[in-house]
Amino acid sequence: MILKRREKQRIKIDFTILLCLLFLGVIGIITLLSTTVQPDGSFGSLTIVYRQVLFLIFGMILYFIFSLVDINIFKYWQVILGIYLLTIVSLILVLLIGPVINNVQRWIVIGGIQIQPSEIAKVTVILTTTYIFTFRERYNQWLLLSLSLLVTLPIVLLVYLQPAGSMSVLILLIWFFVAFTGLSNQLRNTIALLVSLLIMFSLFLISISGNWIYILLLFVSIILGVFGYYFRDNWKPIIIGSIIVGLILGSLSVVLYKKVLRDYQRNRIEAFLNPSETSKDIGFNVDQARIAIGSGQIWGKGFGNGTQSKRDFLPEHQTDFIYASFAEEFGLSGTLFLLSLYGILLVKILIISIDNANNSFFSMILVGISIKLLLEIFINIGTNTGIIPATGIPLPLISAGGTITVMTLFSFGLIQSIINRSEGRDSSNIIDNF
Repeated sequence: MILKRREKQRIKIDFTILLCLLFLGVIGIITLLSTTVQPDGSFGSLTIVYRQVLFLIFGMILYFIFSLVDINIFKYWQVILGIYLLTIVSLILVLLIGPVINNVQRWIVIGGIQIQPSEIAKVTVILTTTYIFTFRERYNQWLLLSLSLLVTLPIVLLVYLQPAGSMSVLILLIWFFVAFTGLSNQLRNTIALLVSLLIMFSLFLISISGNWIYILLLFVSIILGVFGYYFRDNWKPIIIGSIIVGLILGSLSVVLYKKVLRDYQRNRIEAFLNPSETSKDIGFNVDQARIAIGSGQIWGKGFGNGTQSKRDFLPEHQTDFIYASFAEEFGLSGTLFLLSLYGILLVKILIISIDNANNSFFSMILVGISIKLLLEIFINIGTNTGIIPATGIPLPLISAGGTITVMTLFSFGLIQSIINRSEGRDSSNIIDNF
């Protein structure tokens, strides 16, 4: 009976996830196809569309393969070490032999195909951090947290040197949320985290903008700190530590901003914080994206009728600003449908993680993949709409890009494997009927 049940779970496919992935893939192809439409109505070069179709097919093959593979193989140090070393080597090769495209080195070209190791690095960080925390029963959790950070930092540094500052920050955020999930006493940790972040951002924003309104963040951190300090006696060392960490990070962030960040990175932040006081050229890309989104109105201009991308006002309209291209042609209704698909996927992963709350290995992987997807969506759409500083993060399964497409589908293959191998599926009916 047990063997039959396990065998049945191995071949079971979650069609909610699968259909959402297929819909997103098709929307991406249609959007890319629309960007090739010429002013006379004919199609231009379709090479980027054909490549994206091939990447989607290859990614779906990986999705089905890894849905059948036992995810517990990632508990073996040999497997994790191999993945980690392969990622490090590929990131080093990028800096040594990678082609320089638009003044950056982010790809390795193999057989005419550009591979972006930093996209692979995001999944590597999820798997390595999760593996390290499998030793939580044997070693102190803070020791494991420090070890996982030490393992992640070389990846972050190599990505930053490409240069890819936004991607390195994204990888660091993914590590943090996965590691945070592995720690005990989440309420205490959340309060301590908020105290540190509020102190850091208040110092950082005041120093670079000169606007003292951000001191309100400091007041909120003081209130939270006092609450945490007196809530429980054993919280006091953590709260005091979070205040110290916040002050240190705030000071370091100012130094980092003035001494480490490149001019274009500082310009993006300044254009976001003080749009009226910066050069119009700095915010040109975001301005054009917002014009494209707004011009789509409710129903959009229709397939192939976008003007911002056709007349080259909208830069990178097939990658970083593809959301604006889509919104211009399919309007608010189209974007709501797109966001609904992403929302269903994220809620689905959340339900699965709740179902596997008793298995920290499964839940950490699920949290890591969901955070990866959520941050990618938020950063890309946030850049297009101007709610965050402009940065180059593609939109999963929509933007042209082989590596992010393949790694996204690979990640969902891991989720499918977890679904098939969950031990206590008490809420399986909820998941199956979602």
